[in-house]
Amino acid sequence: MALLTPIVVYFFVTGGEARRASMDYLQTLFALPRQRAAIVPSPSWLHVFRHLHEFAENLLDRLIVWSGDAERICIDESGTEYLNDLARQRRGGILLCSHLGSYDMLRLLSGQMGIVVNVLMFTQHSARINAFFKRLNPGLELHLIDFQPGSISAVLQMKAAIDRGEFLGLMGDRVWETERERSVSIPFLGRRARFPLGPFLLQSVLGCPLFLTTCVRTGPGRYAVSTQPFAPAGAGPRRNRAKRAEDLARRYAAALEEWCLRTPYQWFNFFDFWKDEGAA
Repeated sequence: MALLTPIVVYFFVTGGEARRASMDYLQTLFALPRQRAAIVPSPSWLHVFRHLHEFAENLLDRLIVWSGDAERICIDESGTEYLNDLARQRRGGILLCSHLGSYDMLRLLSGQMGIVVNVLMFTQHSARINAFFKRLNPGLELHLIDFQPGSISAVLQMKAAIDRGEFLGLMGDRVWETERERSVSIPFLGRRARFPLGPFLLQSVLGCPLFLTTCVRTGPGRYAVSTQPFAPAGAGPRRNRAKRAEDLARRYAAALEEWCLRTPYQWFNFFDFWKDEGAA
């Protein structure tokens, strides 16, 4: 791990956007009454460096998993019995994730549990990336679905995966510019921020259960996975879908806020998250 320090120093010096985003996030987080006493008088660039170093450690562990040396990583599970029960019934669901912790540990978890996880990704190279991961570790039951706004093909792939008893992994804390119209501005860490409605609208359409999934690093080579039921199965009435999606987005933002308070250096959303949304 000591080898990571010079690499982190390099990116700390050259990565101005990520450095500023980290400082904005930490200042926002520790301005909350529940965290104000944690750092006195306020976060410094040393805290930003710690944030980036934590990210580098997560990246190194991801490389270990990708290379197939998963025995070096230990995962403590909580709530995965929900996924096992669905898998035995050949029923699928949506895993609502975030940039908190290591989302890639789902690759390791899927192999251990014998379930298939399909990750929705904005890329035109999903087939190539899938082939790359297959060569690295054929036992990892994880696939990428290329998503383009308005793509019927992606929706059909997702429905087919759910019908096969597989799972969809979706990020709920990033709004792409093309999806800005399908987002909502809600309070998050004391400021207003935009969250996507897409994952919650999709769940209403597919009618499958929705789970909140997190995977945080608890020590060298050790992670804790938490899976919690977030929304039950069942397609909602079309007239209520927009309001229901907004309600779920607010619940998701509140849950993510709690995780950020518990693990402040493990939210790796290194971009201007709040932009000009103003104060809550």
